[in-house]
Amino acid sequence: MKLVRFSVIFFLFLFSQTAWFETSCFPDVLDTQSPAFNSDYAASIGEKVYTVKTEGETSKKIDGVINGIKKNLDNTAYMLIEFREKPLPGAPVFFDDKVIGMVYRQSQTGDLFEVMPVNVILAFAKNLQRAFPDAKRPGDDAQGKTVAEDNISIVKGYIEAQNYDKAVKILRDALKKEPDNAELHGWMGIAMLEMGDAGQAVLEFKRALSIEPGSADFHNGLGYAMLAMESLDEAVVSFKQAILLNPKHADAHYGLGTAYVNLGEIKLATKEYVLLKDMDGKMADRLFQLIMRRGGTETE
Repeated sequence: MKLVRFSVIFFLFLFSQTAWFETSCFPDVLDTQSPAFNSDYAASIGEKVYTVKTEGETSKKIDGVINGIKKNLDNTAYMLIEFREKPLPGAPVFFDDKVIGMVYRQSQTGDLFEVMPVNVILAFAKNLQRAFPDAKRPGDDAQGKTVAEDNISIVKGYIEAQNYDKAVKILRDALKKEPDNAELHGWMGIAMLEMGDAGQAVLEFKRALSIEPGSADFHNGLGYAMLAMESLDEAVVSFKQAILLNPKHADAHYGLGTAYVNLGEIKLATKEYVLLKDMDGKMADRLFQLIMRRGGTETE
């Protein structure tokens, strides 16, 4: 499943803050004695937090410690956090398995990173909606789209952190408001698949496809759900449809190759390996290992 883009609201916020920073000389201010700190962020200075960095098919946890806060001229305040290694901008930050903010940028004071608390992001979104109440996006209301994207960004963070129960709760609440949102159903399918409930994942991907039948990602997700249920022929059909819609969908080629291996169709699996080599070397290597374990074949 493709990575979901961050909310337009979030990028507009980053842009506005960057523009302000470049035209001001307001320094970073560490105020570790602020009485508002605990109530604003539900975490104290010195508390341990973490974020998640995704590299290819794997995710790793990056620990950090809240060092202080930065006060801005617009009366907002960011957390200043020291991470063990450089985090990705826009990555969710967790405290006690709760999302408390998103990484914004590296601070000018040492190796600290500025983290925007969730309440600052939501407040900016509300102000923007008030300023542009009639703003539209192609094919949808701006406000509805923003709600879905904000939920998906948080869900993605929980899934990467393997906190599936919280991801599912957010998705269920969101789907009560937007039952026909294909992206929400797709991410619910991913969460269910990660939790081992392949049957429910199939239902979610099929629901997503009933709304957006031309999505290669949803066909791919359905393929993996079928693969998990050992419905290999159905998995092949889904992966083929995903590839028909997007011939360069590496994940679908890997899934199709895996299904062929399990069906004993080694020559067909090898063809997928050859195609995959030019798309994703790591996936191709994994598929090659599957083929070799199944008995091997020539890969020319």
